Amino acid sequence: MSPRSRFAALLLTLACVPAVAHGGDGGGLFDTTVSFSFADDNALKDAGETRQNSPTGFFGQSPDASFSRVEDPAYEGTTSMLRIASSGTIGRWMPGGEVRIRFAVDTSGKYALSDYGSNLSLRYLFGETASLGLRAFPVDTNRIRLGRTWDVTWGGSDTFPRNFRSGLVPGFKLDLDTELVDVFAAMKAALIRSPSEGILDNPGGNTTQLVERAYYAALLGVGVDIPRTGLRLDLQGAFFQKGTSTRDSVLGEPILAGGGTAIVSWKHGGPVGNRLDLDLYFQDPDLHPLRGDSYEGRLGVQLSAEYSHLVQVLEDPDRPASTKLEQARAAALSAGFRFRGLRTHLNLIFRDLSFIVFNVPGVVPYQALPTASEVQPEIFGVLSVDYFFAKVGLTPALSVGVLRPATYRPTMQGSTLTGPYAAEVEKGIHTIVIKGSNAYDWQMLPVGENEWPVFLARVDLKWNLGDSFAMIGEVSYRYDGNLAQVFLTEQGHAVLRFDDPHILSYGLVAEYQF
Repeated sequence: MSPRSRFAALLLTLACVPAVAHGGDGGGLFDTTVSFSFADDNALKDAGETRQNSPTGFFGQSPDASFSRVEDPAYEGTTSMLRIASSGTIGRWMPGGEVRIRFAVDTSGKYALSDYGSNLSLRYLFGETASLGLRAFPVDTNRIRLGRTWDVTWGGSDTFPRNFRSGLVPGFKLDLDTELVDVFAAMKAALIRSPSEGILDNPGGNTTQLVERAYYAALLGVGVDIPRTGLRLDLQGAFFQKGTSTRDSVLGEPILAGGGTAIVSWKHGGPVGNRLDLDLYFQDPDLHPLRGDSYEGRLGVQLSAEYSHLVQVLEDPDRPASTKLEQARAAALSAGFRFRGLRTHLNLIFRDLSFIVFNVPGVVPYQALPTASEVQPEIFGVLSVDYFFAKVGLTPALSVGVLRPATYRPTMQGSTLTGPYAAEVEKGIHTIVIKGSNAYDWQMLPVGENEWPVFLARVDLKWNLGDSFAMIGEVSYRYDGNLAQVFLTEQGHAVLRFDDPHILSYGLVAEYQF
């Protein structure tokens, strides 16, 4: 039996055994969520007709994610969850543990079974409103992030460069929770392949040996609730060791990164919740489930603003054999309003190019942006309106959005390039639209063309049947004039031209919890 088969058999055994609390007063929890999806991310294109393949409608897929500004969602495709938890109380001590497993199905067959924050915990109770707790995550700490709005959160597992990281990122979190103030400190660790100090005896091939070393990260945060105002202030920060550079001129130089996040939020009245959007569900269904929206009270208002400023050490392309601090910035404004069953959400997102590629790190891996390059940040806004018909459990929603994508264009200014064709060379430089850190999130535009704004519209319809079952269907349209592909002319020459800018997507997800 293979290791994966043994793991699956173990999980099946766990699923058949209810969680039991040991010692003192306590209880167990057995929680399972089963999901089913059918979607097509571009109904106007057949398989093989787009740069990133778009198969026809299929089970287990997710629809077009244009409203998402996160290129690495926690989930891809249909996701089911298994959670087994147990806790007990012995005097003022509360030990506990959770097994959290994700069963995901996507078209690639990748990541069929994975951990989603399994942990063991120990908490000490000071009284009714104060406690000190420690949670240890033996597998992965991707859910420990800084920031509140998921689109601009940072510090997850992929902050350690994924292409050079071996395995996942375990760690622990220590937190002090009181009625007005809460504080946390966390540590993560990863094994990263980095250049060794020895040189291989291989003159005809690689001269650098990569070895695995342990690197660490420290995260801190404090939050304060101001009594009788609804205001909350949060300050968070982190420091990461991200391995060492693989660039020849600064080979072996440490890549250090860090930054801080400030959040101001205000709440009034009852809960508002999140906008109705399958993007949010696929980003993190634990935080944005299809079930469980609360409409308690007649009126609810929530506002938040956050700003993150990050730095990291990368190779300086303007000064040979040297490094520099690359600055990265992101911000988010969110406003939600609810009157009885009517809700309105407005979300504005700002991410500069260095923030988008912070995890790689860099547009060119391990290298900072050249001073002469032309870059512009990403600005995204979405407005959503929905209404809950309580008698039938239906919630229709309409969302519209606009995106000015981030771009990168190298220039020849300040270079040593001379000669009669220097100007022609500069004219031939392409602008690149960058929406994420993965290769399929980049789009090279034809020579001489600039980026276009992207317009989006989406209709959702959710049906809640009791507290355990929910179903949501959506149809979305995107006009993206930045799509380009290589086409053959009648003479057989390959040329880069703009592609069809119209994208029509649909999706259906059903979820049941027991």
